[in-house]
Amino acid sequence: MERRIKYLKITLYIEMVLGTGMGAVMALFLGTMATDSPTSTTADFVMGALMGFSLFAIPLVFLPILSLRELNRFAEKRVSLINYINSAILILFVFFPLGIWQIYNLVKLKSAD
Repeated sequence: MERRIKYLKITLYIEMVLGTGMGAVMALFLGTMATDSPTSTTADFVMGALMGFSLFAIPLVFLPILSLRELNRFAEKRVSLINYINSAILILFVFFPLGIWQIYNLVKLKSAD
């Protein structure tokens, strides 16, 4: 059980790093697209960049933080709902092999009880 929790924590940290990188790229991309008009200002760039970062940061950075908190309390509560939601969202995004690995470890963790 401890090994599966360790693997899940490692994949959640990897997900946060990849999500931050994707969020930064998306922020630059959407921020640049927001300044396409000749009348656009720096505020348009900032608004587009924040929207682009939030698009990837909420599901790929903040949700894994909640999943890590849930994993730390798994031994006493035996609940992993946020982790399953996080894995499903991860499969829908680009990192589907990482999401499948998380679901595999969650199933093995539940069956170890």
